[in-house]
Amino acid sequence: MTVVAYRFYAQLNQVKKAYNLLLMLIAIMALLLIIYSQGFGLSREISVTILITMTVLKLLETYSMRDALLVVMLCYFVTMTRFLYSQDMLLVFYLLSSAFVTTHALSVLNHEKSLTWFDQKQIKSTASSLALAIPFAVLFFLVFPRLGAPIWGSPDIFGEGKTGLSDTMSPGSIVELFMDDSPAFRVTFKDGVKPANNHLYWRGPVLWHFDGLTWSRKKHKYARNNIKQYSSETEVEYEVELESTGQHYLFGLDYVVDAPEKTHLLPDSILYTETAVNQLRHYQLKSLLLNRFYQPLSDFDKTLLLDYPVQQNLKTLTMMQSWRQAAANDLQIVNRALQWFNQSEFYYSFTPPPLSGQVIDQFLFDSKRGFCEHYASSFVIMMRMAGIPARVVTGYQGGVDNGEYLLVKQSDAHAWAEVYITQVNQPGYWLRVDPTAMVAPERVESGAREIMDSKRNFFDFEWLKNSRESMDKYRYQWNQWVRNFNVSKQQALFRAIGIEHRDGKSLALMMLGILFTTALISLLPLWWLKRRKFTALQKLYLQLARTVKSQPELYATHHQGIEKFAAQLSLAYPQASTHIDHFLQVYLNARYNKGHKNQQQTIQHLKLTLSKIQAAIQK
Repeated sequence: MTVVAYRFYAQLNQVKKAYNLLLMLIAIMALLLIIYSQGFGLSREISVTILITMTVLKLLETYSMRDALLVVMLCYFVTMTRFLYSQDMLLVFYLLSSAFVTTHALSVLNHEKSLTWFDQKQIKSTASSLALAIPFAVLFFLVFPRLGAPIWGSPDIFGEGKTGLSDTMSPGSIVELFMDDSPAFRVTFKDGVKPANNHLYWRGPVLWHFDGLTWSRKKHKYARNNIKQYSSETEVEYEVELESTGQHYLFGLDYVVDAPEKTHLLPDSILYTETAVNQLRHYQLKSLLLNRFYQPLSDFDKTLLLDYPVQQNLKTLTMMQSWRQAAANDLQIVNRALQWFNQSEFYYSFTPPPLSGQVIDQFLFDSKRGFCEHYASSFVIMMRMAGIPARVVTGYQGGVDNGEYLLVKQSDAHAWAEVYITQVNQPGYWLRVDPTAMVAPERVESGAREIMDSKRNFFDFEWLKNSRESMDKYRYQWNQWVRNFNVSKQQALFRAIGIEHRDGKSLALMMLGILFTTALISLLPLWWLKRRKFTALQKLYLQLARTVKSQPELYATHHQGIEKFAAQLSLAYPQASTHIDHFLQVYLNARYNKGHKNQQQTIQHLKLTLSKIQAAIQK
């Protein structure tokens, strides 16, 4: 802003050209600051930042037409860099407006007679130029060779976290997501049958370690086996469209049967991909809607899942030790804890009081107000204190039925617990337990947003939420047809038009044919807009001229004006001269007299006179 303000001041006050040495020092200083803040190396951020900075600094030495044109051309490249971060539908409209402003600036610079930016003719000319470019942009989008993954989605170069769940959880982390209504992912179910809301637990990072405040996950070195034997009654197939997160986690319903290509299931059933999700990701899954999963647990893992900070939360520890002594088995302790949450004065709140120090004791016995992360974290520690292996599972719960797909938002982020149940002479299994559902069952049945009585923020209006969900339907179609137009879809398009092998000759012929057709289609609207249009008076004059079209020499004089044509016509047909003179006078008066009224009556009178002229000529 400082540079732009200086440029405006310099232009108004005709400041002389700055010294080149000073400009060089400013550029070097800006480059060093960029490297200091962004780091040294090849990255998207440092490359884009340097381009934008140098484009702005170029204004300091813009004194000639060549400099101005160079700045405008650099603005095109700056606009294009925004696509390296997102290809969302709404962003495209914003960038189209940026392209319009830049193109209009180029048009103004190339018209020496231009005195204003808001010349109506130049604005129309700019709009026509961009409209002419749209068919060619669509053509190149469809046929231009594509990489397997765009460079802006390469995790080796540009991978970094953006939004969504992470592999840690501390008080307030999921509440922050609850304030965000942006899409996390979209799901389409096979045959369009959506499971009940209380089955929609979208599994994400599973957290094992607790340091008294923050939960973190365990690093695994091997994968979980696929589920080979199961009942088809619990099976559900679906496709997920995951938004870019910068994380390595994919989300699926408990429990995923097998991992899709280039992903694998970790032992705690996390769906994990080696490459970070830095672009829109589509994958198909098959899951079993179960709340328990039979799986052996090693002694080492069991020890990890019984760990909790010692000398902390002693009040909770005393209570759980007494429960342990009174219980006959682990399930009794689990049920007693759920009953305690249900019957005690616990409240579900997205604005709980802050906790510090003995956070479990403070929550369970003092504040009793919390979000899902508070209930899941406290429940897992309670189970561990009672000698039951347990862990926290984070992910999403529920979703909005948005017509042909299920929309899961960041505000649907949720945390629940898993406990490992062992019984005599029976295999152990993981049991999903959601203590939040015992405090606020409507959270699981209707969604987190539906149970809130107050607004989350100033912009939390029902109509705004509904409009965002409606807009997401268009965004979903945009993703299907534009953002997800990859190599395989392009190959399918080529096969549909008869190109099986994309050799150079076939592509060149196809490009020439489509370019020629596109050019014709693009020029037709321009011809239609620029074709000559005639008024009702002019059409009557042309009808008069066509009366003598069989006489080329006489007919040609109508291009010289109605007065000369009427004089020549009267000489050729003296029997019609009276009517011709009358037609001339009425025509001139109607067309050039600004005070003339009754235009429709005049048209009818001229038509009658014209018929008399034609009748006289034919005699």
